[in-house]
Amino acid sequence: MRETDRARQRRMRRQVLDEWRRMPAPRTGREAKSVADEVGAALEKLGMQTSFSEEDILTAWADIVPPIIAGNTRPSALRDGVLEVSVLQPAIHYTLERQMKREIVRRLQSLFGRRHLRDVRFRLG
Repeated sequence: MRETDRARQRRMRRQVLDEWRRMPAPRTGREAKSVADEVGAALEKLGMQTSFSEEDILTAWADIVPPIIAGNTRPSALRDGVLEVSVLQPAIHYTLERQMKREIVRRLQSLFGRRHLRDVRFRLG
């Protein structure tokens, strides 16, 4: 069927139902959508949805590193794709920097994306 035939068929069907009901059927349009859903989807499509909650980062950090290290460290900031982590003890700082950094970066990138998380920096304090 051509498009005009389909439109005519829909119009005739609607007319027959209106006559049978003895009242016009309510017009059905598109269902209303939440503005928040639409804006979020548009930002994500444009690649601008880069905000992570502090809770997301803390939860991921606790899952990635061993409990002894999680107890002595805390992610403190995320700036320009670089996660800054405060470390309490120099020995743990050395272990993170020299032995675990590559694996931590790889796991965080798998969770948050390479574009959003490029590196991790550890600092004493």
